[in-house]
Order: sequence, then structure tokens, then C-alpha cells
Amino acid sequence: MKYTLLLISFLVAIVTFGQNSLPPTPELAYITEFKFVLDPAHTVGQTPTGLRRIVPIVDGTASGPKLNGKVLAGGSDWQLIRKDGTAEIEALSQMVTEDGVILYLKNESIRVAKPEVAARLAKGEVVLASEYYFKGRLKIEAPEGKYYWMNNAVFICQGVKNPKDVSLFVWQVL
Repeated sequence: MKYTLLLISFLVAIVTFGQNSLPPTPELAYITEFKFVLDPAHTVGQTPTGLRRIVPIVDGTASGPKLNGKVLAGGSDWQLIRKDGTAEIEALSQMVTEDGVILYLKNESIRVAKPEVAARLAKGEVVLASEYYFKGRLKIEAPEGKYYWMNNAVFICQGVKNPKDVSLFVWQVL
């Protein structure tokens, strides 16, 4: 009886440990690089939450192993520049794939840079991506068919602010 209780306690400890341990680290699969061509920003001005800007998306491309096509004009990059200089970005846009399917894109990102780096970005200077933090998540909505799987996937992205456009490198979380 004593050994049975000891065995049961041991088994309970193993099950409990398994429930509290970390799951495996997710893997990533590279999907595409978006290049969003932007028009100059429309500045709304200072609001109680920060500086509001709207940046029209006028063109672009997607090029990668799982998604290729053209970004369509008509989207916008909605920005809130907080008092600490951090940019909260919500970009809504659309694209047409190389085989003619229209996809809806919603990107929510954050860009954090030291004041001097943010000033260089604002001037349109070339700034290394390693000098600032620009990460986010992308939601892709697709109709029935070849790209439908994207509705049920999580995508993360790394942004790079170039002088004339923004590159968004996208990975699927597996």
C-alpha cells in the first residue's frame, strides 16, 4: 500500500509537471516581402493620445515563396505617434495575387526608435533596420480557394522603413 501511494504521488507529479512546462517554441515559415509605396503623410495633428498621421498606400508588390502579386492603391497607413516617440501603426490595404485573387491585409505594428533615429527616418534618410524596432502582426483575409488557408494562420512581420517605401517581411507562425 505504501509503495502504491508513492507510485501514485510520482505519477501525479509527472502529469502536473507536464501541464506546467512550456510548449515547444513555434517555428516560422517565410511567406513574402511586401514593398508598400507611400504618398506623403496627411497630418491630423496632436490629439489627446498623440500625433495622428494618415499615410496613403499607392502601390507596391509582394514577392516571396508563398505569396506574389501587386499591392493596390487605396490603402492607408494610420499612425499614432505617442509622446515617447513610438509609432503605433495600423495599415489597411489590399492586393491582387499573381493569379488574380484579391486579398485584404491588416497590419498592426509598432516602431520604436531613439529620438535621433526617428528624426532621421522622418527626413527620409537611409537608416539600418538594426537601429530601431519595427515588428507587428499581419492578418490576411482571402476568399475560398488557393489562399483560404491564410484566414486560419498567424503571421508576424518585420518592417524596414526605406526612403521611398516600407518593406514588410512576413512569416507564418507554425
